[in-house]
Amino acid sequence: MKGQFVGRKVFLSLLIAVFFMLNSFFPPAYALPVVNIPEEEICAATEESSPFAISYYHDLGIAAGVVGLTVTGLVMESRVEGWDKREYFKKSSINSFDSLWYNEYRPAVDDLGTLAVVANVFALPVGIYTTQALFQNLPPLELATVGVMLAESYLAGYGIRNIIKSTVKRPRPYMYTDKWDWNSVRDGDYTLSFPSGHTTDAFMGATFLSYTFWKYYPDSKYRIPVIATSYTIALTTGLLRVASGNHFMSDVAAGAVLGTAIGFFVPFFHEKIASVKYKGQQVLAFDGQSLTATLRF
Repeated sequence: MKGQFVGRKVFLSLLIAVFFMLNSFFPPAYALPVVNIPEEEICAATEESSPFAISYYHDLGIAAGVVGLTVTGLVMESRVEGWDKREYFKKSSINSFDSLWYNEYRPAVDDLGTLAVVANVFALPVGIYTTQALFQNLPPLELATVGVMLAESYLAGYGIRNIIKSTVKRPRPYMYTDKWDWNSVRDGDYTLSFPSGHTTDAFMGATFLSYTFWKYYPDSKYRIPVIATSYTIALTTGLLRVASGNHFMSDVAAGAVLGTAIGFFVPFFHEKIASVKYKGQQVLAFDGQSLTATLRF
């Protein structure tokens, strides 16, 4: 079960990148009519410049790094063994902070937490940026840039957190109760509590969307609602992970810090690439029919 879940999560990150890339080259086929967009809502990215940029050399390096982290995390996670029946879990071993709130396993709440992650990592960015592209308020090639950055962010978080999980091997809270997730117990996932992976993903998605939306639409009246919505979902995800019995509060806090850091630094790095790229290098533009290049000095 653990292997299937891992495969789905890695596939999701690749699907995000492919979806945005395909949409970056084929939006005219279903683009909506041009509407009168208020000046404050106009995208800061144009065919000649953008707040973010991808670089073949830099992104190949990033890709190699995040793939390496992902593979390492997968290998380490696969080596985690199932429950040793001689191992016992005493409530007295839980630290004073985490002992304040932990729960038995609740599968329905577990599923809600997963849906919240999908909303923040996939549904919100896809919905917002695809809609902007359809209304021609986001250059088509920017979708590819967003897809690459988001995939890099997800894979980086996935690899780092799994390496930490497989190193720390902290039992999940439900192991200290009478109701366990027996599938996780059998495949060893019950020892992968720290940090919370769902919370890492959710806060990565919230920070990523907030950062990129602010840069693309710096004067938009929707900036605060977008930020508030994404972080509310992220916070809800963390609380659901505790309520489902999968994590302690310290697991959630660590995941929030890790996800926030990754969601910030990946687009920040691409922002720095853009600041260099658009000072005098070649700029690609796609108008739906032809791909053109412009040199700016």
